[in-house]
Parts: sequence; C-alpha cells; structure tokens
Amino acid sequence: MKTETLEALLIDRALGHLTPEMDELLAEHLAANPATARLAAELQETVTLAVAALKRPLPVLKLPPPAVAALPPRRVFRPLALAASFLAGIGLTLVATRIAAPPREHTVASTPIVVSVQPAAGLAIDPSVRALPFWSKERALAVAAAKQSTH
Repeated sequence: MKTETLEALLIDRALGHLTPEMDELLAEHLAANPATARLAAELQETVTLAVAALKRPLPVLKLPPPAVAALPPRRVFRPLALAASFLAGIGLTLVATRIAAPPREHTVASTPIVVSVQPAAGLAIDPSVRALPFWSKERALAVAAAKQSTH
C-alpha cells in the first residue's frame, strides 16, 4: 500500500470517518505491520489532543482600566482648536492693523463754493441769496420762500 494512501486512511480512522468494512481491512493490515500500528497510535493520540484543545474555552480578556477609557477622543478637541486659532488670528489682525496705521484726522474744506444759478421761469430770487453758498441752509430757505411767494 502507498504511504500517502495509508496515512489518509489512518487519519480517517482516528477521526471516525471510515466505514466498518474499511476499518476491518485496515485493522488486519495494522496487525501484520507493527511499524504502521505505531504510526496509527501516534495519529490517534494527536487527533485526541487536537479535539481536547478545541473543546477548551477561550481565556477571558480583561478590559482596560476605566481611567484610560474615560479620556475623550481627539476629535472633540479638533473643533475647539480650530475656533481658538480663528479667534487668535482675528485678534492678531486687529492688533497689527492698529499698530501699522496711525489714526488719521479727517479735514473738511471750509471754503464756501459759490455757484451762480439761473432762476426758473417766473421765479424771482434776491441777488443777496445768489451770493450765498450753493448748499447752504440760508440759500435753501430763501429759494423755498421765493417759490411760495410766486405761487
């Protein structure tokens, strides 16, 4: 018998997968060959140990200590860091613009601008009113009064 076929039959016998007829034929062969009988006993012992190892329960793993599990994840701090950097950037920009540009004084021209305006048809404006600055309150009141008096 070939060695490969004999080993396959011995493994099947150790696992209990042989038919009764095949088991009788293999038992006759093992009785005639003591070296093959020792190999069959070793394979039977190996299969028995493997089955016992598989039936053993798995060891229970312990959880990490609660102090490590209580730390918040890093993704909680990321939005806070972004908000802090945004506010720091705004503050630095405001400080930099205040230092870089000193405050300016705004001056307004105090010289009056005189514009001569032709009165509308039928509207008589006093020559003294024409001498007033174009955008002055006095001129606006005089023009309004002239319009009311003509109507």
